[in-house]
Amino acid sequence: MSKLVRYEPDHDLWDASRAFDRLFDEAASLLRSAPLSNLEQDWLAFPSFAGDNLSVDMYETDKDIVVQAALPGVSEDEVEVEERQGILTIRLSRKQEDERQESGWQIRERRYGAWQRPLQLPEAVKGDKARAELRDGILTVTLPKVQPARKLVNRIKVSLPKLSLPRLGKKEKTIKVTH
Repeated sequence: MSKLVRYEPDHDLWDASRAFDRLFDEAASLLRSAPLSNLEQDWLAFPSFAGDNLSVDMYETDKDIVVQAALPGVSEDEVEVEERQGILTIRLSRKQEDERQESGWQIRERRYGAWQRPLQLPEAVKGDKARAELRDGILTVTLPKVQPARKLVNRIKVSLPKLSLPRLGKKEKTIKVTH
């Protein structure tokens, strides 16, 4: 008796997908386990990625909008923060040079990188009153909100003009009417 096996094309696709996953996992584990030189560690820490990868937290208090961004290993002179028409832009530009001699070779490396991340703010802010602080690799930007204009209602009292009637003196107590 022969045994029939049903053909499923997806089965081959899943096998290939699993094989690729296994290949990339093994390659990544080899890279992770290999010891890195100081230069390679510096290069991996160098933020040369696009600004869209920047981790940003934005939250709102009663009076402020606060934006926090993780910028490890960055000094304050490498960061520029700007607010224009409701868009907060965080820019970073780094220049790193390394020069050393090894085994009779002189090695000189230069790395330059720049990126920016624009963020749409949820409300209008007072950009001229904003504060930015870089502490322990965390950039914190505090932007005071614009207080909405208060609608002042001034009630105006309506009054009638005072009419003044002539006063009657003692002599004019009685009025004579003639025909």
